[in-house]
Amino acid sequence: MQATPDHALVRFDNVHFSYLDAADGAQNAVFNGLSLEVPSGVVSLVGQNGVGKSTFLLLAGARLFPSAGSVTTGGVDTRRFARANVDPEIEQQRNRLVSFIYQNMDFETETPIGELMDYVYAEGYYQDKHADFVRRVQAELELTDLLGKKTQELSKGQLQRTIIGFSLLYGSRIVLMDEPVFALEEPRKERVFGFLVGIAAELGISIYYSAHNLDLTRRYSETLMLFYKDGSVRVGPTAELLQRETIEQAFQVPYDMLHHKEYLFREMLATLGRATAADKDADHS
Repeated sequence: MQATPDHALVRFDNVHFSYLDAADGAQNAVFNGLSLEVPSGVVSLVGQNGVGKSTFLLLAGARLFPSAGSVTTGGVDTRRFARANVDPEIEQQRNRLVSFIYQNMDFETETPIGELMDYVYAEGYYQDKHADFVRRVQAELELTDLLGKKTQELSKGQLQRTIIGFSLLYGSRIVLMDEPVFALEEPRKERVFGFLVGIAAELGISIYYSAHNLDLTRRYSETLMLFYKDGSVRVGPTAELLQRETIEQAFQVPYDMLHHKEYLFREMLATLGRATAADKDADHS
């Protein structure tokens, strides 16, 4: 499927989207006439919880569809993929264009992840395939010692790195990631994002990701999407938008307090990660 050449990789045109509140049946609007254009490359989504970052990614990835307006991804109106869940051919077309890493993904397999990675790469969408690429992805994501394990035997951080590996081996033109490294310790986050930025440039793919860590966003994105509580979104170069004043406006807290909240959040995740790893070790001892 050939996309129409365009400087914007993702375009929202007067997009409306709401979630149904199961408790009272009310429609909770997330976007109400949102129009924007986002370029290719490595793009970071930043904002408070509940302001539409995940919803934007799901709409851009043709996993959700607007109630009004249009979403164009890679030059393709996402409504073309509306039947992807029931039509394998349409699903394949969608996945060739854009793959999606959901937040906190969890699944079980009976096949070791090393075999799964070989299978994903063999069945994926790269035209020129090289066995050493699989080994490289595994090495860069520090998965080499885990290849004999099944997904349910991995810690949360190990599983996140494995899923990122699957997404890179699959061969989609665009990879959308919702909080892809929240369970990783800080040094590993740096290594993973450094690899992602390099591989995106090397392969000519685009990566959009949401993240709470502003330092990672500053170092590992070209474009920033800044989400506000009123449903508006600003898009621009990361170096221009990631400034104290604009961040305080978006998060509605002092910049220094926000960094402290980030620190506490990372400490909480590190504690949870250590507890999860201990549980895994106990289960398999």
